[in-house]
Amino acid sequence: MKFTTVLIILLSTFALMACSPSAPDSPDPDAYGQTIKPDHNVPTEHQ
Repeated sequence: MKFTTVLIILLSTFALMACSPSAPDSPDPDAYGQTIKPDHNVPTEHQ
């Protein structure tokens, strides 16, 4: 009895996790076309 209850709970938890949206939010449209700025703490010869 307990094994089937635990199994049902685990399977329903996995099903809920699989159905939840995992896509990130849409990117910032103001950041289009900008390059990543290098870290200012790294010396210029190592960048």
